[in-house]
Amino acid sequence: MRSTVTGLFLAASFMTRLVFAAGPPETVHVTYHVREGRLDEFLSALKQHHPACRKLGLVLAEPHLILSGKEDGGKPVVIEILTWKDSDAPDSVPDHHPEVRKIWDRLNALTEKRGDKPKIEIDEMDVVTGAHHAARGDGAGVRRDPAKDRR
Repeated sequence: MRSTVTGLFLAASFMTRLVFAAGPPETVHVTYHVREGRLDEFLSALKQHHPACRKLGLVLAEPHLILSGKEDGGKPVVIEILTWKDSDAPDSVPDHHPEVRKIWDRLNALTEKRGDKPKIEIDEMDVVTGAHHAARGDGAGVRRDPAKDRR
């Protein structure tokens, strides 16, 4: 009986580790549709995002890139590419990382919907370097739900 209980405990312990093990890193392409006249303020807030997430161990150092341009009649758009340590990292922010949530709230306030596009669009991407392809699931980018991420 003791060996059966011990075996069940070990099996349950192993399965728990599998369920709660961190998944692979998740690289995302974030499009921010910035309100006109608010680009400088937006970039100031966005430049705080990655360092705050790094300090908490939520994102990898690279890749990280911020791009700024114009769309829809000259309206400002900002693209951020970053890699979360795993797919659970951004989901943990609302309940566990108020300092990052505060940045997200500020970014959300400085963005606007554009036509049928949400204020902020988040797409999971595959990192491709040269001829090598980083293994990520089925290889297809997955569109995330920005309302869920509250970004």
